[in-house]
Amino acid sequence: MRCTDENQGEFYDQESWGKAVYQEITVPVKIVLTDMFADEEGNAADGMPVILVTLTFVEHEGKTKLIMCSRFASVEGLQQVMGMGIVQGCASQFYRLDDLLDKLQELW
Repeated sequence: MRCTDENQGEFYDQESWGKAVYQEITVPVKIVLTDMFADEEGNAADGMPVILVTLTFVEHEGKTKLIMCSRFASVEGLQQVMGMGIVQGCASQFYRLDDLLDKLQELW
């Protein structure tokens, strides 16, 4: 990711790299992966937490509901990424996904 928002101050134009390693994919029920900060070669970043993410897809009122659970090895790791804006970052990605799905729906 590259920060393109000049309003982000010191983060503007910075790059962030991540790596996901899929542990389990059960179509169409669940995806389990480890998510980590990385360098541009894909090596895990020192001092950054590794997150175990479980995505569960359930039918709810004729639609698909996504349940996302993130597990951290320690409270400190959770606090570290909370301070970095993980909630806002995840939310922004879901908004982008929502926009994409709306566009795809228009094509059908």
